[in-house]
Amino acid sequence: MIRQKRLEKHLKDFLIELGLDINDPNLQDTPKRMSRMFVEEFLSNVNRKPPLDLIKSFPNDKQYDEIIMLDNIPFVSLCSHHMLPFPGLAWLLYIPNKTLAGASKPARVLEFFSKKPQLQENLGMEVVDFFEEDIYPKGVMLVMRAVHGCMSCRGVKTGQGSGLTTSITRGIFRDNMDTRAEGLSLIQTSVLLKGAMG
Repeated sequence: MIRQKRLEKHLKDFLIELGLDINDPNLQDTPKRMSRMFVEEFLSNVNRKPPLDLIKSFPNDKQYDEIIMLDNIPFVSLCSHHMLPFPGLAWLLYIPNKTLAGASKPARVLEFFSKKPQLQENLGMEVVDFFEEDIYPKGVMLVMRAVHGCMSCRGVKTGQGSGLTTSITRGIFRDNMDTRAEGLSLIQTSVLLKGAMG
């Protein structure tokens, strides 16, 4: 709470320095709202280690050995270059070995690692590293697409139509082109179904 109050004061000074009237009814509580947003949301996991129970896992007692995909996972992170948000969607696919991940857990992992300033490429690497170390799958693939505020509303001003797509493959998704193609086909089907469902 003390840190949030200090940040609130700095943000108030920042807005005044920009020439804004901090007594304007629409700006009076803005430093408080901004400090809460940064401390409790966008930057809540800076310098925090993931909790041990972030991924709930189960034994793969039926030896399931096909692709499992969690699709259309929403995420929002902050670009470390301009501190502007990049919201997007992710698709995480894996082929289990001895362990299955709880269905909601890939989304929780992505949410945890999103809460700090970073590059999209590094966010994806952290998610895959953590998932791989916890579940030990035969392979994992993560595809992420985000619209970056530093491009969409400033600089080149690409708007909402232009995004950044990154992919990370490990294990069988990297070594076997047929498996990778199957994974990409599932993602394509997911995108088409989402579009059809509105």
